[in-house]
Amino acid sequence: MLSKTNKFHLMVLVVLTVQIFLAFQGFDMCDEGFSLTFYQQFFNAPESVEYNFVYWLSGLVGGIWYLFYNEGGILWFRLLAIIVNSSTFILSYKLLKNHIKKNHALIGLSMVLFVNHFGFLAFYHNQLSALIAVFAASVLIRGISKNNLILIGLAGSLIGINIFSRLPNVTLLVWLLVIPFSGFLNSDKLKKVLKSMLVFAFGVVSGVFFILVIMYFIGHLGIMERASLSIINLGGTDGSTHNIISLFKTYWFNYKKVFTSFSWLVAISLVILIIENLFKNKTFLKRVLYLIPFLGLFILFRKGGIQIMYAIGFIGTLWVLFSKQEKHSTKILALLGLLMMLFLPLGSAGGMYDSGYMWIWLSVPFFIHFLSEIKNTTFIIKTKGNYISRDLSALMVENLMLTIVLSYFVSKAYSISQEAYFDKGSRVEKTYTINCKYARAVYTTKERATITNELLRNLQRYINPDDYLLAYDCIPMIHFLTNTKPYMYNPWVWVYDGNSFEEKIEKAEREIPILPIVVQQKFSTIGAFSIPLTDYMDETKEETYLYNSRRVLAMNSFLKRNKYYLVWSNQYFNIYKSNKKIKF
Repeated sequence: MLSKTNKFHLMVLVVLTVQIFLAFQGFDMCDEGFSLTFYQQFFNAPESVEYNFVYWLSGLVGGIWYLFYNEGGILWFRLLAIIVNSSTFILSYKLLKNHIKKNHALIGLSMVLFVNHFGFLAFYHNQLSALIAVFAASVLIRGISKNNLILIGLAGSLIGINIFSRLPNVTLLVWLLVIPFSGFLNSDKLKKVLKSMLVFAFGVVSGVFFILVIMYFIGHLGIMERASLSIINLGGTDGSTHNIISLFKTYWFNYKKVFTSFSWLVAISLVILIIENLFKNKTFLKRVLYLIPFLGLFILFRKGGIQIMYAIGFIGTLWVLFSKQEKHSTKILALLGLLMMLFLPLGSAGGMYDSGYMWIWLSVPFFIHFLSEIKNTTFIIKTKGNYISRDLSALMVENLMLTIVLSYFVSKAYSISQEAYFDKGSRVEKTYTINCKYARAVYTTKERATITNELLRNLQRYINPDDYLLAYDCIPMIHFLTNTKPYMYNPWVWVYDGNSFEEKIEKAEREIPILPIVVQQKFSTIGAFSIPLTDYMDETKEETYLYNSRRVLAMNSFLKRNKYYLVWSNQYFNIYKSNKKIKF
């Protein structure tokens, strides 16, 4: 038998191996290009990635990593993602093992690590945010338990610093409420609670000030100010996905789906318990019948997305918070995990769908703990005046846990085998490469490689590294692969609403003394590569999530007034060059 320490080391080895294996496949034009271009230009031309500065700290880490090996490309940043995600896994385990059984912590954390149906992305801001948040939770728990104001202040500083990984991380200030909650549990005096809260708040301010000082000395403070104002402007624009009303609508819609997922989980779990009760002495028949809930859970984990994981996280954390048997320190940790789930998705355009999978490190493991704790529980059901009692035996609970966990990992293994991020199709088919040093050893489908290689082969006739390029509108990876500077202060111009797009392109015309080469896509790259779309730049189509008529109108107007002409074209892309002379 393996010792508990050896089990931990074996699990770390397994998760590292699986992540490394997945890193070599999948080519995404969108999100990875957005973040990788940020790191590439962070020190070289920071003003060209102004929009990305709302993720400044991830830019600093990624920019330094890029300097270590600037030809490492996509794979180099996937390695960084493995380091960050595995560090979060280990740190979360070290924190949770003092509160729940080690095996349960490892199972829960493994579920979190492979929560996405596509594997994982190259290093980006949500991964760094999760790592710092878990570290802050660890420090805060220790500070509260030891009544150590220095540690409480340090936890606050980490929260302040983490705001610059991703500006919506400011919502984690809600962790301040954990201090009076601890005071309530331990019957602390009000003076002690207020003092700890003030120290925590001072720590937050200190963390923010520390980052601002660094920004000032490396000349990034002005860029950060402009980036923050741009986000505020997006938040006040009608129709923007970052509009305050839109964000709260998304939040509400997400939780409706969480409730639906919760209801399905409860129903399927009841089917398992009924099978256990009715057929406990008929082993073969029971095993056959178990296929029904197993398939139900398989589909739920395949289709339920992050919402089912949130339902699981809520069950686990709320059980701990309301249980009379749990230690005070465990309740505090559960509250930290619950608040992390609830508040960190705020600010993401898609809510928990976009980023929620990074905020469940301290909640999902409590669900496995919950399952282990409900054994020997008696449920009493009233039917027509009669009371029926049912005991949950240890064997019943173990079978329930095994079915849920096994169906989860089977569903994830199947999903991950069928796609990488925004690169659908069996991984068996991903054996083709992009002809670029920045995409070395990254394999994708023949179609995707062919489309990309043809563009790169022709684009190199018109641009050189460090040139400005306007890549319209969902192809930020082209910036990274060509080492070019985004013309509109943002490598992924699609994220601008129509109003912001118009403002930024006019600002670039005023401030940048050249007109860039323009590469314009004629097909969709979000989710999957679509067939060529002849009406991609049509100004009269109906508004959708992907299409904004004002954005298209502004782009077409820019090409027209600056006398751009077509120099190369195929079914998927156009390349334009201007013959207009600029006087500055």
